[in-house]
Amino acid sequence: MSSQLTAMTVSQLHQQAMTSGILSVEEIHWLARHRDSFTDTERQVVIRLIRLLQRGALNLGCHLASGA
Repeated sequence: MSSQLTAMTVSQLHQQAMTSGILSVEEIHWLARHRDSFTDTERQVVIRLIRLLQRGALNLGCHLASGA
């Protein structure tokens, strides 16, 4: 797992997903592994991300490195 993802917060992940339109498998795994430590607000953000994935508003994919 990348160190960037380790240091990421739920709100940062949400912002990145909303900007890029992509949620990676690694990010979903990170959310699943840390779900017990989330606040109620963070849980609501995760639920929103899942619903956006289910509706097709977010895509499951990978992020390309910038400058590639």
